[in-house]
Amino acid sequence: MLVNRFLLDLLSKGPKRQNLLNALIPAIFVVYFGCLAAAIRLSPEAYDWRRKSISWLLYPRNDPSFHFFASLAVAITGLLMVPFAAYIRARLRSASIIFTNLGALTLNLGALLLILAGLIVSHPYAGKARFPWLHETLARGAAFALGIGMLMLWLSAIRTWFTSSTKGALRLRTLVIAWSLLLIPAILVIVLRLLAYAARGWSSAVFWAIENRNLWHLGFWEWIGSGAVFLFLLSSALFLPDHVSEKEKRG
Repeated sequence: MLVNRFLLDLLSKGPKRQNLLNALIPAIFVVYFGCLAAAIRLSPEAYDWRRKSISWLLYPRNDPSFHFFASLAVAITGLLMVPFAAYIRARLRSASIIFTNLGALTLNLGALLLILAGLIVSHPYAGKARFPWLHETLARGAAFALGIGMLMLWLSAIRTWFTSSTKGALRLRTLVIAWSLLLIPAILVIVLRLLAYAARGWSSAVFWAIENRNLWHLGFWEWIGSGAVFLFLLSSALFLPDHVSEKEKRG
């Protein structure tokens, strides 16, 4: 009975803020960045993080002995991310219930796809996997879902800030600023990329500079995105209130 109650509270309200800051955040940092750094160190080939994707570290073909370091790191990180969605959802849903619920659900979907991407390491060009593109599809799906989930929760936080009482406005403002510093540059990068793609036939030197392939290596943006997701989760734990108000519980 107590176990069921604990699991229900965990899924509905998320863990306590102290548990996020003292356990989950350090665990994600060590497991993800630490294990990937170890995989890079142990890799038989030189790994250029600016050019090679993170998935390169997961493929058995590239590192038969230690690829599991990176594989388990990605899968466990996805598992550790799951409680954050419930934590954020319970503290933002008073202003925009449907939007916040969808954002949290999408964030959880991204975490689930990340787990699967870590466990399924089929190489798209080599090997005899039945679905050779499955890992890459899952990895891209995870990145897309995490990005959309973060965007929706950011917009929900902005709305909650505008409708919140004076008592909670300062902490919410700090959260909105932190999330804005992470998401606005990402949105600008995506817009620039779309403009560059749309202007392929133009002669403008500016758009050709944007289209320069050296700027768009997948590995570079995967590491930038990984850092952004980590800081998003960290700021959620730092700036959202620990306790859920009665109004949010009823919502």
